[in-house]
Amino acid sequence: MKLSKKKMTVLSFALGASVFVSTAFADMMLGSGYDRLKDSAKTTAAQMEKGLNNYTIEALFTLKDNDHTLMQASTFNKMDTQKQASENSTVTQYANGESTSNYSYSDKQVSIWKSGIENKYYVTEFPEDMDRENWSKFSNPFNEKGAPEIEKIVDALVGNLKDYVQAEDRPEGGRIYSGSLSATQVPAIVNAVSSFGVKQMMRDQAHMEGKMEFAEIESDIHVKKVTGTAIENKEGFLENVTGDIMLSGVDKNGVQHDLTLNVVFKLSDVGTTKITKPDLDGANVEKVSHFGGLTSKHVGTYKNDIVVEKDGKFVKIGERVIEITSVDGGKVSGAYSENVKPGFETDHPDSYQFKFEYKQNDYNPKFTYTNPKGEQETGSIHLSNPGKLYLDLQIEMIDKDSWRSNTRPNFDQQFNRVFEE
Repeated sequence: MKLSKKKMTVLSFALGASVFVSTAFADMMLGSGYDRLKDSAKTTAAQMEKGLNNYTIEALFTLKDNDHTLMQASTFNKMDTQKQASENSTVTQYANGESTSNYSYSDKQVSIWKSGIENKYYVTEFPEDMDRENWSKFSNPFNEKGAPEIEKIVDALVGNLKDYVQAEDRPEGGRIYSGSLSATQVPAIVNAVSSFGVKQMMRDQAHMEGKMEFAEIESDIHVKKVTGTAIENKEGFLENVTGDIMLSGVDKNGVQHDLTLNVVFKLSDVGTTKITKPDLDGANVEKVSHFGGLTSKHVGTYKNDIVVEKDGKFVKIGERVIEITSVDGGKVSGAYSENVKPGFETDHPDSYQFKFEYKQNDYNPKFTYTNPKGEQETGSIHLSNPGKLYLDLQIEMIDKDSWRSNTRPNFDQQFNRVFEE
């Protein structure tokens, strides 16, 4: 799943701040609680990926500038590792009053997605024999490539903070871990990394449309406070984690800002979480090919110009047109034409005119057509940027997995959607 630029801004802050989260919790993990909490975190992550039959995760992220809330995001995620099903909903609210939301459901046979900006469900169905091993499942971050090296770096960064560990046994089993750091207790290296991370975040925010209205903090950037609590249950799982990270800095006008990120994570309903596939009877549904092919929203007209060079100038002598007339049940129907202006026929002889129809049954669906000489050739249509299609003609198969397109003179493969004004 690719992240949007706006989400990347939030992620940038989270990544920058994660050093301090790690610091705080690694602080708690040092001393008597260090190995226990680290093992508990690893056990919890491993069981969430594969071990717990089902469970629910709730998370809340709140970002503030002084007392002004810039953004608040909440997620509610149900997972069933036995049935290989998941259900997720997220809501993000910004300081300017705007909010975004989305919902998704996934199992081995179907994936359903709906955003909060339109009353439509996008449904992708998968063949029974398709291997959907990665069905939106939780991935253990400790198994990611490079995770051991990152763990060693974090250990090195916080190696002198073990005196701040607090670990307390719970009467019902498990432990409560807590810790806090003031500005004077934060190592210089952490402050240096924080300054770099915050400046990078501000630069990224300046280059994109932002909804969080970040102040332009330029100097005296440092970690002001870190606090955190983690509750381990009697089974050894971390069922509740909270953390606050406060970064301070001064903007170009000399105004001090305290950026605070609050994170709440809760693991609950282990063994009792139930996931129900949404009932879409009567709902506005659009089916989407599992390999990202055309859907009904691509029905329409697409054009590009036929351009030649004459007398040292570029001259438009006509248009190429793709008409997508229907996309139904994965079957695409349409027509292709080349319309040359009178007087320019010799500059573009043998104009192609044909209808096509094909089934989107793999990632590179192809269709056959007849060229102006009566010969049968092969073509293919691909998705391009939003509102654009990419057309290949005169395809020559090299083997069963590879092919090439023999480009015609002055042939432009990029077609733009014609919109009604």
